[in-house]
Amino acid sequence: MHDFFERQHAARRNTSLLVIYFLGAVTIIAGLVSIAIYVLFSFNSQRLYVTALPFALTPAEWDLVVLSKIALVIAGLILAATIFKYLQLRSGGGALVAQLLGGRPVYPDTLDFHERRLLNIIEEMALASGVTVPSVYLMEREAGINAFAAGFSQEDAVLGVTRGALNYLNREELQGVVAHEFSHILNGDMRINIRLQGLLHGILVLGLLGQVLIRGSFHSGRSRYRSNNDSRGGGIYLVTLGLVLLIFGYIGVFFGKLIKSAVSRQREYLADAAAVQFTRNPLGLASALKKIGGLTEGSAIRDPHASQISHMYFGNSAGESWFKGFSTHPPLLERIMRLDPRFRGTFPAHLEQERVNAEEALVYFGQTGQPVAGLAPAPAMVRAGEKNHAFIHSLAAGRDLKEVLLNPGKEHLRMAREILAGFPFTVREAARSGFGARAVIYGLLLDDQEGIRKKQLVILKENADGPVWAELQRLLPELDSLRRESRLPLVDLAIPALKTLSEKQYKAFRQNIISMSKADGKIDLFEYGLHHILLKHLKAHFGKVSFRPPEIGSLAKVRDEISCVLSILARNGHHDGRQAAKALMKAVRHFGREMTIFSYLPASLSTLGHFDKALKQLAKCSPLIREKILAAALESIVYDSRVTIREAEIFRIIAEALDCPAPPWLVLPDRDADTR
Repeated sequence: MHDFFERQHAARRNTSLLVIYFLGAVTIIAGLVSIAIYVLFSFNSQRLYVTALPFALTPAEWDLVVLSKIALVIAGLILAATIFKYLQLRSGGGALVAQLLGGRPVYPDTLDFHERRLLNIIEEMALASGVTVPSVYLMEREAGINAFAAGFSQEDAVLGVTRGALNYLNREELQGVVAHEFSHILNGDMRINIRLQGLLHGILVLGLLGQVLIRGSFHSGRSRYRSNNDSRGGGIYLVTLGLVLLIFGYIGVFFGKLIKSAVSRQREYLADAAAVQFTRNPLGLASALKKIGGLTEGSAIRDPHASQISHMYFGNSAGESWFKGFSTHPPLLERIMRLDPRFRGTFPAHLEQERVNAEEALVYFGQTGQPVAGLAPAPAMVRAGEKNHAFIHSLAAGRDLKEVLLNPGKEHLRMAREILAGFPFTVREAARSGFGARAVIYGLLLDDQEGIRKKQLVILKENADGPVWAELQRLLPELDSLRRESRLPLVDLAIPALKTLSEKQYKAFRQNIISMSKADGKIDLFEYGLHHILLKHLKAHFGKVSFRPPEIGSLAKVRDEISCVLSILARNGHHDGRQAAKALMKAVRHFGREMTIFSYLPASLSTLGHFDKALKQLAKCSPLIREKILAAALESIVYDSRVTIREAEIFRIIAEALDCPAPPWLVLPDRDADTR
């Protein structure tokens, strides 16, 4: 499978092709509509004022200039509608799409077994791939088996699942479906999907305008009939103009859907392959597809808005099309055969709904229906740390960044499960509620020094909500006993619950963590990392959508920033300054002939303040440069064949800043490693 940056580059290339196709379609449609209007109005023998256009027409005025004006008006209308729809979808994120389909949010603290199973699978996938845990929506009224991922970026991504998928799929099958949707998130498909919706709406607006003109003409028919012949003639022309716009608008939609379907079919094959790469279980995904074939409802989505995002679903929401060019998904049998070559086309004749698994229910809720503290044994984290330590140190044996970091597989999924199992049960459950998640974050920020901690607790007691303060007191003993390397994964786990806060609660929460961090007059590395990771994702949810600035494609323009970031990373991984400098020089070999422009900076030029400014600048770089920066950072980490917690935390922060998924097992070093 291609690495993350290659997939992102491919997504951008596909988007560029879509824009080219779209501009070509707009040009052709605008030209054809302009010619049709020319022919229509050239038969009018008298001057006619058409209120739908910003100019008056007479036969003598028909020339190329007027024709060009008409074409510009039509093209402008299409582009304006496209931009409007695109901005609307972007501002609402994936949640807008889910709500459009009648989805309701599945809250992290749900007590429904099937919903909790789904959330557990998604948490595992998110930790294993380094993707932010997405918000989850359930399409309660949909009995078919289907799912989708929607959003503009990882920060605003949501994963939608039908009630049929929860009712009929077992854990392995549901895991395959979720892995398929996560591949769409990793591959940048969501952004393409949003743009496809905008482009199709822009073309469709011509047809919609035609409908408006026709309806308006018929509604005012009586008054026109009583008026003079010129007015009646104008009404006829408006009806004819409406028909022209309607016909050409839907012709454009026809070809637009052909493009959308062709792009979508290819991406579904890639997502199936990526899901198998992730889970190493092709039969789980194949079994989910077989159940779609055996279920009466199949993968159908009944919501009237379903056709707008037909290209986003896991399965074909409209059923097999008589015209294959319109099908947004490959044939079901063909998808299954690629996963299970022994399949002979016989779908299950009868499907039974999945029952509650007693063993899983005990893990999720305990025997009384409530979380049971201590259910996950403490040694689980130790075992995970030992296994993951061996995995990390295999990097030093020559394993590539692309292989280890950016291609999640079954081993990564196992590690994610062990990370989740290693959290104290009460802490894990608290992170799934709005009150508990805030308490967890506050607890992680409390300083080890008693004097500073007292100041922080005073801040919280005065400013935090009463239930949050009480929850913090309850969780403090277990939060204090957490291993340092498990803290950032716990932050990841708390993000979905924090997204359920109100705007007022979020602002108070953000102010509290800023005040706590400044209680000792300085911000340390963990505090900076928590700010950077947590607030980045929450800002995308609560804040205004920001547009990416023009890319930086030259290493020379960011040499100081790269030197700063790599110097900080090298210094935190080596006690000796000479070793740190050597680690940096080995790392910059990834930049080829331009490696000589980088240098090892002194501590005075590589503080956290410099680090923050450098990351903001590096985030603007092209994917090729960002890939080289991450490869160099990893090379610096494994230079001495050992990984410190500080190195791992810095790498996670760098990866987040560069919008690259960073699985959290990099923060699980050997117990004897330096924990500076």
